[in-house]
Amino acid sequence: MKIIQLICLVILSSFIACVQNTTKNLDGNSYQISAWDINHPEKQDPDIIVFKNNTMDSESCHQYGFSASPYQCTYKDGVYSFSSTTKSSTEGEMQFTGTVKDHEISGSFIWKKAGQADIQYAFKGNLKN
Repeated sequence: MKIIQLICLVILSSFIACVQNTTKNLDGNSYQISAWDINHPEKQDPDIIVFKNNTMDSESCHQYGFSASPYQCTYKDGVYSFSSTTKSSTEGEMQFTGTVKDHEISGSFIWKKAGQADIQYAFKGNLKN
């Protein structure tokens, strides 16, 4: 009898862990952010970052031909860590990394484009929705 109870407890614990891990992403969240070139922090630009359908989208990057791209996300100790690379046919690529804790987002991205030096940016903001 005790062995059956122990087996049931192990199965239940495994089930709970699986259920908790399947919901650990940022989908459904939007963040109002400020972004700036790390060499010119005095000039901050507003943007909205949207996480939806396993993609991350920086709305202000649309004007340069960038669009939503898949993101990777981990969750540990109340902090989401994410990364994503988005590409434009004319403007190169942007590599994003960041964290979300509670309702705050922060991170950085690098804009890489042939013929220009890489530009490093930082960003921070808060949950919009």
